[in-house]
Amino acid sequence: PNYHRLDVGATLQGKKTAKTDRSWTFSIYNAYSRENAFAINFQEDPNNAAKTQAVQTTLFKIVPAITYNFKF
Repeated sequence: PNYHRLDVGATLQGKKTAKTDRSWTFSIYNAYSRENAFAINFQEDPNNAAKTQAVQTTLFKIVPAITYNFKF
């Protein structure tokens, strides 16, 4: 299957001093919540042994994240 996603993020820089640098990052992984395949397993149909089905496993639809960076 096709796999695609949109990740977006923004970083806010804090006040920079001679000794420190700070920032906040806000991001969203898979912003339009597409169900991408993580794995595909094949199962035999219990009613017909000659038939096999592909079953898709999806992990996460959308994942928000907040990061704080502090450098010294």
